[in-house]
Amino acid sequence: MTSAQATMSLSVRGEAQRTTAPDEARVLSTLSATAGSKNAAMTEVRTALPGILADLAQLGGEALTAQTIRAPLTWSTQSMRTQEEHAHDKTTGVHGPTGRHQSSVTLLVTVRDFSLLAGVAAAVISRDSVEVHSVSWSVDEDNAEWALVRADAIRAALLKGHDYAAALGGSVVRVEHVADAGLLGGDSSGPMRIPVRAFAMGASGFGGDDLSLDPPPQVLSATIEARFISSVGALPVR
Repeated sequence: MTSAQATMSLSVRGEAQRTTAPDEARVLSTLSATAGSKNAAMTEVRTALPGILADLAQLGGEALTAQTIRAPLTWSTQSMRTQEEHAHDKTTGVHGPTGRHQSSVTLLVTVRDFSLLAGVAAAVISRDSVEVHSVSWSVDEDNAEWALVRADAIRAALLKGHDYAAALGGSVVRVEHVADAGLLGGDSSGPMRIPVRAFAMGASGFGGDDLSLDPPPQVLSATIEARFISSVGALPVR
């Protein structure tokens, strides 16, 4: 005995990846100075910073604002701090204040014209008082590749739905829902995201004026969940 033709709901997940070039690089560095007093340390930093910004301006750079957020080259000072210097006393082995003060400012340089990267690296690390912490790469949220990878994920889910329906002796009748991973309930591997590829380096990682950084390819990932209504073939019933 078999059951009559019926329909059922199928829930599947579709995943896809695409590789594309980055749209933006961010160079994070710290300019620091150590002096006998807090004011002296701060003065050294405030004196050195305009020189770095002038070099960036010669490359066409400008301060980051709401209007320049997608300019070829921008900079912003993220924070400034001053603290007592501490060190280990070689005689006593005690870690304590040295009587000197340290001052530092964090500088974030954003590059969208990658032909400027070598010049930016030279401008930022040409001074002994600058330490480059990292260079990170990203893809814009409105990059056209995002639409393509999301469409790929939907197609992957649809193919999976067709496979499930065929295994049940039926076919997909209609699409009920398509959503970001987790929005249909159940376990989620997280939302669609850009994996940030970054590598840390100190100033000693560069040398000379012929500095260059090769933009690494970025992997865009999309994960969606879909629910289909499928016809079901005749199934044996006990």
